[in-house]
Amino acid sequence: MAAQGKYNCIVIDDEFLARKLMADYISKIPQFNLIDSFDSPMAAIDTISNGQIDVIFTDIEMPDMSGMDFIKNLMVPHGPLIVFVTAYPQYAVQGFEVNAVEYLLKPVSFPRFVKAVNKIITILNYKQKYKELESPAGKSIVQEAPAEETKNFIIVKSDRRMVKLLYDDILYIEGALEYVTFHTHTAKYMGLFSLRKLEQELPAERFMRIHKSYIVALDKIREINGNLVKVGEHTISVSKMMKPKLLSYFAGKK
Repeated sequence: MAAQGKYNCIVIDDEFLARKLMADYISKIPQFNLIDSFDSPMAAIDTISNGQIDVIFTDIEMPDMSGMDFIKNLMVPHGPLIVFVTAYPQYAVQGFEVNAVEYLLKPVSFPRFVKAVNKIITILNYKQKYKELESPAGKSIVQEAPAEETKNFIIVKSDRRMVKLLYDDILYIEGALEYVTFHTHTAKYMGLFSLRKLEQELPAERFMRIHKSYIVALDKIREINGNLVKVGEHTISVSKMMKPKLLSYFAGKK
């Protein structure tokens, strides 16, 4: 993390105008500090390897080495957050498979960039707050409780608090890297966790993984419309791969 509480960023893109636009956007974010911009992934290696970069904004289709291949082979402990900025929507699934936190399609509007930034800063602030814990990725924040007490709640370690979160209060759970956010009607609780591990620990009759980034409380779903699911007052995505399972569940409830 940079001085004065700013997060260090770099931009990788072989197109000058694309680099210039992202640099301009980053300059408008008080929490961000643009270290440099590069026209190829290889040119950025030395800067990344010093371990002081918090966010990488990178294109995918580039000469010599694609941004996707570069990120897959990036060997940096506790590495920076990855944001893909590309004109090609077909890489979105691959992007999230390498744990990119955001996928921005060119031309990127400033409001869309700000939306991504809000998510990025939330994760970075959380990482900064909890870095002294040095918890391994995937370590559970759901603490063991006596068997008779595990049927209707989980204990969530969030913001230095231990919160007893009732299953009935959970609308959906959003994952990003090794962090998850529990959304309820009145609050959000963010903590260290593997979404995959959480999927296994929550009761399957009450919760379902409907997207790479979302687990939903089945009884809170109000509407399914195409690839969108309305949960309370929130709208989240359901993936094409997981939608048949969701529809099958409700078909069986008739």
